[in-house]
Amino acid sequence: MTIFISFVLAAMVIAFTLWSIRFIASGPPPDPELDDVHEVDVPYVCTVCGMSLTITQAQDGDITAPRHCREDMVRA
Repeated sequence: MTIFISFVLAAMVIAFTLWSIRFIASGPPPDPELDDVHEVDVPYVCTVCGMSLTITQAQDGDITAPRHCREDMVRA
């Protein structure tokens, strides 16, 4: 039984290692087109700790609320 558990753990370590290598090798996402980025002024506040954040640049489309203290921030 311990040999079986050893093989399962070894397979999990190998699978995680291969996933990590593929993730790192894929590189960062492409930069957004400069035409899609525009100036905004959207303030957010964390409801848990009170930290405030202002988004100054965003891509075209809807701005999603950032997360802080594992909760979505709300617009101030």
